[in-house]
Amino acid sequence: MDYFSVKQSYYSGSFDKALEEISKFNKVEDVTLKYYQLRSELALGQLKTTGGSDPLSGAFVLYQAFLQNKDLKKLQQHVEGKGCLFQLNLLACAQAIAGDLEAALQTCVEGIDSDNKTGLIELFLLAIEIALLDGKPSTASTMFENYTSTNADSLTSDDELIVNLAESYIKFATNVDTTSSNFYHFEELAQTFPTWKSQLGLLNLQLQQGNVTEAESIVELLESEYYTEQQPDAAKLYKSNFLANKITLAIMQGDLAKTTELRNELKSCAPDHVYNKSHAELNSKFDEIVVKYKN
Repeated sequence: MDYFSVKQSYYSGSFDKALEEISKFNKVEDVTLKYYQLRSELALGQLKTTGGSDPLSGAFVLYQAFLQNKDLKKLQQHVEGKGCLFQLNLLACAQAIAGDLEAALQTCVEGIDSDNKTGLIELFLLAIEIALLDGKPSTASTMFENYTSTNADSLTSDDELIVNLAESYIKFATNVDTTSSNFYHFEELAQTFPTWKSQLGLLNLQLQQGNVTEAESIVELLESEYYTEQQPDAAKLYKSNFLANKITLAIMQGDLAKTTELRNELKSCAPDHVYNKSHAELNSKFDEIVVKYKN
């Protein structure tokens, strides 16, 4: 089955379009389509709390509950022993959100090393993301090289889409091809699929290069009526990441008051955001250094 249009829509952040593409496979029972349907519904806040009778739907309901109560037990019990890579994907996501990146990566590796192939490419991408979040770019690069070399002859077009995305994340994290191929990758995405996700990706690349003027233009674009009023669900979904980018931009502009204002707003709307944790850790280390040399 050709999943290219579904995955292209989903990974560009166009969740409505992904659901539209899935609906074209009228009444086709397929676990991959089901996964992307439920993922898209979750992103849009449309996932039914009752779920379906199948195990994957049940896992999504428990994952959604975890996002509210941060209790992993029920999801973990549901997923264990099932052998479904899509369910392992949800468990690893939950473990990462809970702060246990080591366990999350181990869950991914467990699935990648299994004989199950359905959902493997998605788990591979998640493993790359978790390794990078854990500050292990060399691990991410090794996993990428191992996977692509092992599966080079069997990658489909929709697999290659995800592989390219994983490679772009690694390059961004390691500052490789920042002004060339990796920049063009995100620029093309933003032009072809002008969504919140693609624009934020390009904004990150502009900030990484220190392109203040270009970054300001993207911020202005995302604050326009088209992105805020015509796409309210997406604006809400990506608000915290947008604020984190605006903080970086305010620092580059030398606007201390704006930086403080944005930091307070991010703490208020997303207290567990990775930026808040990173900023707190850096402040703590700085304070330790000050005390050390003051004494």
